[in-house]
Amino acid sequence: MILRTLGALFEAWRKFRVLCMRHYWASRFAETGARLSIGDQFQAYGVDHIHVGDDVVLANRVTLRAMTAYPWADPPQAFEPKLVLKSGCFVNNGCQISCIDRVTIGENVMLAEYCFIADNNHSHEDPDRAIKHQPLRSAGELVIGDGSWIGANCCVIGAVRIGRHCVVGANSVVNTDLPDFSLAVGAPARVVRRYDPASRTWAKVNPSPPNCPDEA
Repeated sequence: MILRTLGALFEAWRKFRVLCMRHYWASRFAETGARLSIGDQFQAYGVDHIHVGDDVVLANRVTLRAMTAYPWADPPQAFEPKLVLKSGCFVNNGCQISCIDRVTIGENVMLAEYCFIADNNHSHEDPDRAIKHQPLRSAGELVIGDGSWIGANCCVIGAVRIGRHCVVGANSVVNTDLPDFSLAVGAPARVVRRYDPASRTWAKVNPSPPNCPDEA
């Protein structure tokens, strides 16, 4: 009886804590849709530059960084980022999204565990300075199209556009565009299948050369 009572109290406390966390972050984002779900150990930076749609799920240990400044560069840098999580997207445990320019995660996108998404990277032109003290660079906007699935431990880096309804295999590194309805794997990721509407199958394609976008 005592254990059952303690269990009920713990569950009530957990629900109350989840509700408080959701209310706290929802009130701070630039835009927040309905039915936001946030797990434990969530972290966010530059929250007034983060836009969240309806039915977004942020699982445990997710980190969102809309970076407005990088103080370690000489001179220090300032940014005007915009990070958008559209309605229905699911960001699984341990994922990190870093933005100094524009990052858009499309509707109903799934990010599997421990994905790293970033529109920026460290410059390293000066061999006499630590890379930490060199500027961050962005090549432009990063977009993951509606309905796509990014597998576990993937990295998506730079001015990349992943099309609609794409699948990226686990442990892949995406640094070039992927067309709609494609399946890509590897580091760097290469398209290995495309959906053929005529046959209604995912047909094999010849992989593109490294660092070259698929042109099919």
